[in-house]
Parts: sequence; C-alpha cells; structure tokens
Amino acid sequence: MSGNLEAFWKSRLDKKDPVARIGYALWVTDVEKLRQEIGKGDPKFWNYKGFSYWEFMARSTVVNLATGLNKGGFRGNFKETREKIKQVGIRVARWHIRFVQDDYKNKTGNIAGKLSLKQMADYHHLAFSEFNIPSNFYGGTWLEAIPDAAEFALYGDLYCHDCDSDEGYRGTSQ
Repeated sequence: MSGNLEAFWKSRLDKKDPVARIGYALWVTDVEKLRQEIGKGDPKFWNYKGFSYWEFMARSTVVNLATGLNKGGFRGNFKETREKIKQVGIRVARWHIRFVQDDYKNKTGNIAGKLSLKQMADYHHLAFSEFNIPSNFYGGTWLEAIPDAAEFALYGDLYCHDCDSDEGYRGTSQ
C-alpha cells in the first residue's frame, strides 16, 4: 500500500471487494469517477443503490472520522484533520490487506479473500485504536451496549449486503 488510497480501493473495487464501495467513494479524487463506476457496474453489487447513496455513505464516514478523532483527543484545524483522516485511511487499508491475506491463509467463511462484517469491524477497530478513536465510531458498531452481531443483523446491509460469513473466524488476536 503506497499511500494512494484511491488507487488501492479502485483495485479492490475491480476485485468486487464489498468494502471497496465505501473505500473508493471515500478516497476518489473526482466524484464523477465514482458515478461512472456505479453506472457501469452490476446494480446488484451496488445493492441497487445509486450514486447519491454511496456518496452520502462516504461523506458521513468523513464526518464520523473527524468526530472520532476529536473524541479521541485530536485537536487540529481543517487541514490537519484532513491529513489525520488520510493517515487513518492508510492504516485501515493496511489492516484490510492483512485481514484479506489471513482470510486466504485461514480459509475463513465461504469465499477466500472476501471478508465478513465482523472481520471488517475488527480491522477498523484495530486501526482506530492507533489514533485513539473509540471503536463505536466505526459505522458497523455504533452502539456500545449492543453486541456487534446484533448490529450487523440490524444494519449491516447498509454498507455490505454481500459480505462473506464469519464461519471459522476466531476474532482478532493481532
């Protein structure tokens, strides 16, 4: 991962990696590229949601990250916050790579290299902890008092209607 988040998530999008929908939307440098990817893509992959939906998901992620950084003690101006969010994005991408590699190695779920909601939540939590962002600022696990599995059942389809199962996944011991 060279630090080019747009290129990284585009490569994952080309592999039909479910989390790449938001990753690419978040880091694309020109939203018209996102509109084109959605327009030429399989509507089922995009969960029959259009450009506005995925752009909103990305924009809300930015706000959530900025708020999480603030909650974790980071105090920066607009430019510094954008840079810190990029640093978080790079850590998330690196953890994603590691979890995909582990998924192949451990033969987790039904499709090698395709992650479950739990796997994605776990690597986001690991990346967030590096920046003191509370784990509940990850979009899949907002409610601290509710078990993650219940949250995934309630609204996991909002961002990953086609994730793999977590069968055989033992959780983080990184």
